[in-house]
Amino acid sequence: MSARTGLRLAGRRVVITGASGGIGFEAAKRFAREGAKVALIARSQPGLAEAVRQVERDGGQARALVADVADRPALEAAIAQAADWLGGIDVVVPNAGVAGYGPFDELSPADFDRTVAVTFTGAVDTVRAALPHLERSGGTVVATVSIASKVPLPLLSPYVAAKHALRGCLGSLRIELRQRGSKVRVCMVHPGPIDTPYYAHATSATGTQPKPLRSTYSPESVAQALVECAVRPRAEVTVGSAAAALAVMSAVARPLSDLVLSTYGVWGAKTTSPSPRPGALWRASGQGRVRGGHGSRPSLWAALRLRTLRGLRTRRS
Repeated sequence: MSARTGLRLAGRRVVITGASGGIGFEAAKRFAREGAKVALIARSQPGLAEAVRQVERDGGQARALVADVADRPALEAAIAQAADWLGGIDVVVPNAGVAGYGPFDELSPADFDRTVAVTFTGAVDTVRAALPHLERSGGTVVATVSIASKVPLPLLSPYVAAKHALRGCLGSLRIELRQRGSKVRVCMVHPGPIDTPYYAHATSATGTQPKPLRSTYSPESVAQALVECAVRPRAEVTVGSAAAALAVMSAVARPLSDLVLSTYGVWGAKTTSPSPRPGALWRASGQGRVRGGHGSRPSLWAALRLRTLRGLRTRRS
């Protein structure tokens, strides 16, 4: 590991949830390439095994820990095992998230509650379990939140509720930490529509798969934003200029943003492909894939905000 000591995160100890596919999978590789030692948590053992294989192939160190973040005892045990293996925690990346998709009145209460349990409560429990370790190391929370924490997206009401709650909770935590003089930093990364395998595995009340809007961004851009926040903490970063513009529009011209979303947003979400049941809400789906095959581009907006070109490079597995 001595050859890796010149890297920006050399020796840093990182825990990432939702690391068996998509953004979390790519983040595991990118943190490791910067010299971090990574502990990876997710439900899918095959996806985690592939993530570990790719990290080790590139000369990094990784360990897989199978746990559902909605299962508090299992999650706490996984965080404890991660801290023991790592020798502490410097960075925690609460990234795991799922979404029940469909009109509010067609979503089952169980699917709604499961979305919140994973996407909000699971993220909060991840931070809570890691916080004592972060206090000792003066570490950083780098959370994958979402543009859905700022904008009320149609057909994703439980996910929007969970992400709004998560942004508010982490914002409150940031202030509390500052009040007591803690060195722990809290960062939030807000992706817009991203080309991940989510769409093919989504639990859908409509019976058909959702699809992203036309303007999708690469998972690599989001993963790099997570890395950059660990290197130099920022309170909040949005990935995708369209997402950033929509957030501003929603804040200052809500009627206009509602009109845009009620037409373009719903139209862009239609598809004829049947959705899996029960879908990723209830069944592990991470198979070591980063992209969903919808086509995407890097986020120049995020690259400029973070003052880096690394997210514009999309090194493939």
